Amino acid sequence: MCHSLPCSPTTRSPTSTASAEPSADSITGPTPPPPPPSLPPPLVSALPVEPVSRPSPYLEKLACMPANYLFERPEQRPYVYRPIYYFFYGTLMKPDVLKGVLGLETDPVLRPAKIYGYKIANWGQYKALIDGEPDTEVTGSAYKVRSVEEESKLAYYETNAYALAACEIYFTDHSEGKEDDAHTEFGKTFRYAGDAHTLQQGRFDWALWEMQMGRRLPPAWHRGARRDVQERETEKNEVEQDELREDERVGAGRDGRTRGSSSSNPWALSWE
Repeated sequence: MCHSLPCSPTTRSPTSTASAEPSADSITGPTPPPPPPSLPPPLVSALPVEPVSRPSPYLEKLACMPANYLFERPEQRPYVYRPIYYFFYGTLMKPDVLKGVLGLETDPVLRPAKIYGYKIANWGQYKALIDGEPDTEVTGSAYKVRSVEEESKLAYYETNAYALAACEIYFTDHSEGKEDDAHTEFGKTFRYAGDAHTLQQGRFDWALWEMQMGRRLPPAWHRGARRDVQERETEKNEVEQDELREDERVGAGRDGRTRGSSSSNPWALSWE
């Protein structure tokens, strides 16, 4: 203790002194990383491209316009009608009928022709053109219509029960009566405007009636018409089955009489 012995200053060894002093690394921090490598040269596609100046076609057209083109209308060309062939398959195939419908002074020139993709059905006493298979052929006559007035007269004669349809007309009035590309014209024809399926079944076409009369039938009439058709078809099938059974019965009786007569006559087999 310091009361009995004089206190001497504390002695420190060089080692302890050196360890107590801070080092240079602890003051400056860790060693910095090396510098990054240099960047590669830029690609050709990444280089800036100089814009290419192209003349605008709109500006060229605008430069050719007159100064007041917005207020001036171009001169309109007069309408010129182009004659077109019409294909007929019914009463208009008769020269006297066509002459009367169009009011011609001379007999019309009709060329024998045919079309494909349609077929003929009966609409009462008239013929009606309906869609058919691609290879279905319809023969008739073709006439070149030369004015809008003639087209209007033909449409008035056919009524709204028929509608215009496009067709490819094959003429057969050249050598050997065969069609080829040199004797083909695109024209028009009159197609049945109603329900083709109803027409083929022989039923009342209420859709065509509504179109012609400009009125609509009650829905119950449509259902009643379909019910009547089903009843008629059922009756027709029953009659056919009864006739078939009657034919089988008569045939069976005839065969029985034939076998009976041959068995009762002992000389029948010998003479045969």
